[in-house]
This record gives sequence, structure tokens and C-alpha cells, in this order.
Amino acid sequence: MFISEIAIVGNERNNITKNIHEVVTELGYRIVSPIIADVIIAIGSAEFAIKYVKGLKRRRKPVLILISEDGSYVIPLLKEEKGGSMLGGLISDLLGAELVLTSYSSQNALYTIDEFIWTNALKAINPRKKKIINDKLGQGENISIFNENKCLELKLDESYKAVKNPDDADIIITKRNEKNKFDGGKLLLEPREVLFPIWFTASTPAETIVYSIFTTMKSIFLFEKRVDKILVPSFAKQEVIAQLASVLRSDVCKLDVESYVANEKDYMTICEEILRRKGGKVLLNPTKRAMGVITCLGIR
Repeated sequence: MFISEIAIVGNERNNITKNIHEVVTELGYRIVSPIIADVIIAIGSAEFAIKYVKGLKRRRKPVLILISEDGSYVIPLLKEEKGGSMLGGLISDLLGAELVLTSYSSQNALYTIDEFIWTNALKAINPRKKKIINDKLGQGENISIFNENKCLELKLDESYKAVKNPDDADIIITKRNEKNKFDGGKLLLEPREVLFPIWFTASTPAETIVYSIFTTMKSIFLFEKRVDKILVPSFAKQEVIAQLASVLRSDVCKLDVESYVANEKDYMTICEEILRRKGGKVLLNPTKRAMGVITCLGIR
């Protein structure tokens, strides 16, 4: 579950509506029809927002975020615990608005299991077990994690702790083809692959590229160190690639770097194709970051 496709509904003449449209587009989020959107951002009253979503012919309810007509309040109304609080927080910061959260996890500054999975770019192998984890969190218990992948660094808050023995864990991070090794009562997660096609000029400093990578990851709440594959222009200097690898990975865990042939104009149009060739899908559209660096983010 990754929120990247957004629909914005409300009075199009309202400046708040225009501002939200500009902001989410600049961050790389995809603006789509409300019928297929992961998130609906409604500008107006709570009654308007709820009636609008209720009237849509959809199989699944979207994350629903309400913004008051004057832009003073941002309130996640549906699926707050499945990304609504994170995106609502981003929007409220950008608008300088007050964020209103009502869930137990938000009020107690806890990551729900869905937020943990999202932030660390994971996928549930047996998703029905997620309820067990959320129930434990709701009772104030800590969650123990056994991670088989030594190169996978995780972002943990105070409710999640690493353990060295899988028998002691509530969550096990493993590969799908290894799942039968473990107790069927535990939640099993597998890593997704974070793909990062990026465009920069031959003179762009490595520090600027790294900054652009980090800001892109933060735009969609992914842990900054969770980059698996970077795709760079074919003219990229080896020393720049080495610097990127040293920042984004330790000496033990090698970063996968691959080059492509395209100029800046072509990159803007073929980013999705670059990701598709790797078996991935676009999370954030190509967007200009620092000093002309352009980033595009995908997941596999």
C-alpha cells in the first residue's frame, strides 16, 4: 500500500484548491480521477466530503482527507491509520494549517503496521496477520521484529524493536520463498525493491544528488536509506556514483547502480518506461529538485 495517486475535489476557483493541486503535482504525486485515486482530498465541509465519496462507485474506500474551505484545518476522515495521518501531516505543514487526528495510534505517536510497512518499503506475505499487530499496539505492547536481510536497514519507532531470534518475534522479514521456515502465527513481510531513475548533469555535485534523493523519499514517507537500485545517465562519472553508493549503502551492502541513455527531455517522458523495464511501477512522477536534478521514484 503506497499512496501516490490523488484526486482533488472542491470549488476550482478556491485558492486552497489551486494551491493543493500545485503542491502535490510539484512533489510528483499523480493527479487522477476520484474513481481510481488512492486518496481523495476534499476542500469544503465534512458533510460534502463524506457524501461525495459515498456517491462514488468504487470497490474500495480511499483515504479521505478534508481541508476546510479557508485552509485552516486538515482532517483525515477515512483510513487515517493507513496513510491518512502521514499525508495529512504533509499537507498541513505545507499550508500552515492545523492537523486534526483522532485515531489511537496518531494520538500516541505510534506507527500502525500499515505505516511501518509503507515507510520501510515492505509487503505483507500473510496480510490477515496485520490485525494481530495493530491489536498489540492498541494494548500498548511493543512489537518484536526479526530481520533475515542483513542489508535491509529499517526505520523503527519506540514501539518496534529488533530481536535476534525468530521465535521471539511478532514480525519476520524474509523472502516469499522462505516463508515456510517460520511459525505460521507470525506476520511475515518481504522487502519491496525501491527503484530510483535520476537525471543530473555531468557537473552536478554528488551532495546535491543525494539531497534530491532524500527529499524525494521524504515526499512519500519512505525511509531515506531504503534505495535499492539507482539508474543514472550514461555519462555519470564513476567518482560521483561511488559517492552516492557510499552515502546510501554501507561498505558491506552494495548499492545496485545501472546507467541508461537519454537526454533530459527524453528522461521526462520515458521515466515510466525505464521503471517498467525493471518490473516496477511509478510512485512519484519526474520532478525537478535541487539545482536541476530530476527524480522519478518507483517500486517493484
